[in-house]
Amino acid sequence: MAPLQETRGLLAAAAPHIVRSTTAAVLTRRALTVNDTQKVTLGVIAAYTVAIALLWNLPYIKWVLWPFKMLVIAFHEFGHAITCVLTGGHVKSISLDPREGGVTHMQGGKSGITLPSGYLGSSLIGALLIFCGFNIVASKVASIVVGVCFLLTLWWGRRDWLTIMTILLAVGLLVGCWFIAQAEALRYVILFIGVMSSLYSVWDIVSCCSLWFERGMVGDGC
Repeated sequence: MAPLQETRGLLAAAAPHIVRSTTAAVLTRRALTVNDTQKVTLGVIAAYTVAIALLWNLPYIKWVLWPFKMLVIAFHEFGHAITCVLTGGHVKSISLDPREGGVTHMQGGKSGITLPSGYLGSSLIGALLIFCGFNIVASKVASIVVGVCFLLTLWWGRRDWLTIMTILLAVGLLVGCWFIAQAEALRYVILFIGVMSSLYSVWDIVSCCSLWFERGMVGDGC
C-alpha cells in the first residue's frame, strides 16, 4: 500500500504542472495567426474605408459610388421592412429614389425597433459580405445575392435610362469578375460593398449632420 500511496502523492503534486503545460500547449496550437492573404485583405479593407470616406462627399467624383449607394440604401430599407414584419407589422411598399433616397411604408409593428433597424440591417449585411470576402467560394455565393439585390433595386427605383444603365453595368461588373484571375477580383468587389454597407450608417449620419450644420449656418434650419 505504501508504494501506491506514494504514487498518488506524486501524481497529486505533479497535477498542477501537467495542467499548466497542457493548457499552454493547447493555447500555443490555437494561437491566432494571420496568413499573407488575410494580411492583404485586411489592408484592402482599411484602404476601402479611407477611400469611400473621401469619395462620399467629393463633388462630381462621388457619383462613382452611386450604384453602390443605391444598393446599400436598399439594404437599409430591407432592414426596416424585415423588422416590421417580425414585430407584427405590414409592409405596404418600398421606394428607392435615384437621387439616393429611400422610404419604407409600414403599418403596425414596433416603431422603437423598426426605426433603427435600417442602419443595423445594412451594417449586419455589410459584415456578412466582408466575412464572405475572405474566401472566393463564399464571395461567389455573395455575388449572386448582391446581383439579385441590384436588380430589385432597379425594380423599386425610378427606371430612367441612367438608372438602368448604371445598375446593369454594376451587375456586369460582378459577372465579369467571375472570370478574372479565377474570381479573385470578385473578392475585392464583395469586400468593397461590404465595407460600404457596414459603415453606411456612419457616413450617412455624418452627411446629414454636415447638411444640418450648413443650413444652420445660413439660418435655414433643419
